[in-house]
Amino acid sequence: MEWYQALGLKYPLFQGGMAWASNPELVAAVSNAGALGIIGSGGRSAQQLQDMIQKTRQLTQQPFGVNLMLLEPNIQELVKIVCQEKIAIVTTGAGNPAKYLSQLNLAGIKVFPVIPNIKIAQKMLQLPINGLIAEGIEAGGHVGTETTFTLIPQVTAISDLPVLAAGGIYDYPDFQAVKILGAAGVQAGTAFLAAEECQIASEYRNLLCQSSNPGTMLAKTSSGYWARVLKHPGQSSTNASLKAAVQDGDLKNGAFMAGQVADRITHIEPAEKIIQRIINK
Repeated sequence: MEWYQALGLKYPLFQGGMAWASNPELVAAVSNAGALGIIGSGGRSAQQLQDMIQKTRQLTQQPFGVNLMLLEPNIQELVKIVCQEKIAIVTTGAGNPAKYLSQLNLAGIKVFPVIPNIKIAQKMLQLPINGLIAEGIEAGGHVGTETTFTLIPQVTAISDLPVLAAGGIYDYPDFQAVKILGAAGVQAGTAFLAAEECQIASEYRNLLCQSSNPGTMLAKTSSGYWARVLKHPGQSSTNASLKAAVQDGDLKNGAFMAGQVADRITHIEPAEKIIQRIINK
C-alpha cells in the first residue's frame, strides 16, 4: 500500500491550507475527488475553526486536514480543536510544532510540517512526524529563499519519510518532474484559488486569471515577512491584509497572495478538474 493510500487518499496530492481561502466547500470538493482538502486556520478563532470542520464533515465523508500556523496567538486553542475533532492530518508552518506533537499524536493525527530549507527539514526529521512538505520560493504567500527544484532533492536525500513538493505545481508534467527528484507527492495552493468551489472575491479571481508573466512579486506584508503576491495591485497595495483580499477584493489594502503558477491560470474550473490535470496525463 502506498503512503497516501494508508491515509485514505486516492492520490498523493494535498491542497494547500490557504488562510481565509480554504473554505469548507473547496476542502470537501478536493477530498471528494480523491486528494486531501485542507482547511486554513490562520486568522480564525477556535470556534470558527470548529464550525468550518463541522461544515466540511457535512459535505464529505473523506479525510481532510487543517493547516496550523504556529505563530497564531491562539494556537493552543486551535490545536485543542483539531485534537477534539480528530482531524486526519495537520500541516504546520511558521514555527516548530514540537511542543504540540504529543497532543496531536495521541489524537491519532498525522503531522506534515511545511519546510522552506534543508536546515529546518533536518530539525523536523528529529521529531515524531509523518512526512514533510518542502515548499519553494515559487509558492504563494510567505516563502523562503530556495526554489522547489533546488530544495526537493536536498530534502529527499535525507528523509525516509514522504516528501511532498510545493511551489510551482500546476499540471502533470510538474508532478512528474518533482517525482523524478524524489518527491512522493505534491501540494498545490494557487491552482485551487481558481477552483469554482473556492469562495474568494471576484476581484481576486479576475486578477488571478488576468495575470501574465511576471504576474507575481515579493512584497513585505504587515507581519514584516516577505510574501509572494500578485503584481497588480501589489505594486500599489499596502499588502496589509490577506483577509481583505479574499473576502472584500480590497485593491488598496489586500494582500493578493499567489504563486508563480498564476501566470498559467486563465479561467475558473471545478476542483476535480484541477486534480485530474495534476495527476493524469
